Amino acid sequence: MVLTCQNHHSLLYSYFCVIIENIYAIYKKNIFNLYETNIMPNKHIMSYFMPPIAPIKDGQGRILTPATLLPFCEVSIEQIFQIITSNENLKTLTKQVRNAADMRTAKASLLPYVTPCGTFTRRNSKNFVSPSHLVIVDVDHLNSYQEAVEIRRALYDDPLLHPVLTFISPSGLGVKAFVPCNHIYTADDAKNITENMSWAMQYVEMAYSTTTYVSLGEKNKVVDFSGKDLVRSCFLSHDPEALFRITKG
Repeated sequence: MVLTCQNHHSLLYSYFCVIIENIYAIYKKNIFNLYETNIMPNKHIMSYFMPPIAPIKDGQGRILTPATLLPFCEVSIEQIFQIITSNENLKTLTKQVRNAADMRTAKASLLPYVTPCGTFTRRNSKNFVSPSHLVIVDVDHLNSYQEAVEIRRALYDDPLLHPVLTFISPSGLGVKAFVPCNHIYTADDAKNITENMSWAMQYVEMAYSTTTYVSLGEKNKVVDFSGKDLVRSCFLSHDPEALFRITKG
């Protein structure tokens, strides 16, 4: 990943490049020591939930189907990859979501989802069982499916993030990246995980939003900061060309 500022004369651009380089150094030293971490796909276990993620209500506000709070099963990151690329039912559901008039509601009611940070007995941070050693980063509001394809590859190839999985989001205009993190043994697992997630989000926001478009005064790639808690969920969507990394330990 190129993080230097050669051939750029804008002081503003140089300022942001310095920020990126500082974030890179901090990450490499303290957070994502990825070159020294052996990643075993089957160790990345998380909870898998059936829809809906929120209650389905009728026109009078009465609940027709309650939200799913209990996990259906536990899955590895490798199984998630297989579901995303090969499951025909998910392929059909993804098409329905993308063709829906209200994509947000369709996504919440139709798509299965996982808790990338680990396993839970119930979808609540108080019911956390075990970390997956992964955090999730979402890049949203891209201009086209083709741009999502390009960002999917860029994130996957990023030597700092080194995600184990990147795939195109349910909307077709975003990308999800499952990023490994070093597990620092502390008395507060939740705090450690959310701090790792926050750092990953900030890095992607700076590296792929601001610096890319600062010279044009634009900022169209947006990292979703809406959920940085331990139980943050990730909708699954069909992507036959999702990128998956197997690293032998």
